Amino acid sequence: MPSKEAVPTQLLELARRQGGLVSAEQCEAAGVGPSRRRNLVAGGAWRRVARGVFDTGTVLADLHPYDIARLRAVWSTLLANRRAIAVGACALMLHGVQGLPRHLVPESALPRGAAGRARDGTTLRQYVTRAETVRIHGREVVEPELALVQALPTLSRDDAVASLDSALHRGLIEPTQLVTIRRRLRRRRNSLKVIPWLALADGRAESPPESHARLRLHDAGIAPDDLQRDLFDAAGRFLGRADMVWYLGGGRWLIVEIDSQEFHGTDRQVEHDVVRQNGLLGEGRNIILRFFPTHLTTGDIVDRVAEILTRETWRPHGPLPPPLTTAVPASRSPFLAATAVVDDLAGTAVVNG
Repeated sequence: MPSKEAVPTQLLELARRQGGLVSAEQCEAAGVGPSRRRNLVAGGAWRRVARGVFDTGTVLADLHPYDIARLRAVWSTLLANRRAIAVGACALMLHGVQGLPRHLVPESALPRGAAGRARDGTTLRQYVTRAETVRIHGREVVEPELALVQALPTLSRDDAVASLDSALHRGLIEPTQLVTIRRRLRRRRNSLKVIPWLALADGRAESPPESHARLRLHDAGIAPDDLQRDLFDAAGRFLGRADMVWYLGGGRWLIVEIDSQEFHGTDRQVEHDVVRQNGLLGEGRNIILRFFPTHLTTGDIVDRVAEILTRETWRPHGPLPPPLTTAVPASRSPFLAATAVVDDLAGTAVVNG
């Protein structure tokens, strides 16, 4: 019986990009015919997950298990039908958007919104995509704006805002497109609940945990004064860039840092974090709190931040010191140093921050 290692390398490389999955058509192109596929399944090296779709057990080593599961959801529906177009959250996953739910519904559409029969746990949408598609890894995928319009009504508020933050931060959509997304959502059934969430999007957030932390603090009425703020000491020396800050007056800041991962894999990363945190302390004038994603579900972040802000008599919407000139000009910042959001009442783009 052929061993797992005997499978052609190019087919396994393809499987790694597809969450470990390959189609019968891809197998045929690589010279792995029906009898060999049956032997691989019978021997336990492969597993059949849908009609004409096989799990090779070969995935990218550096992918988080959640991302592997998301990729499997995406490719299980695309490989089941060669004409399938990735839509909604599945399309966002292929565009590299972060912040999506751990478990994605495998969904796709056919060209021109044609009807078809879904199979093996996949969902077939009758979306008319027109020309709003691009090719990723050889498959048709709806463009980010349309994918967001399709996906947002199916997501929780936190996942929706984190996905919007990621799409903005990565430059997949421009801030002004939030107005267009709002307009398109108003025309879709059961989508009105999403519209207020658009005003919470901020492309300066650099990870979903940062987005989730910001939402917890927003809900508690203590939203940060600024995000990704460059801080300097009294002599104008650059101290570092902080994830979230509150101005306490007298040149002092409360700084909250959100670690995207609870454990760092290298000594170099740990050293970098220590040096960065020491710099942000600013000769002891600033207060730094550091949280992991697990703290977001316990309420620790809200309690600690609220305690300090109350003690320091902080008030929301107070004036901030003007930012000093930094090594990275504002025009070259990841989010143009400002965040365009949607005014839910007027439906126009405003600048926040």
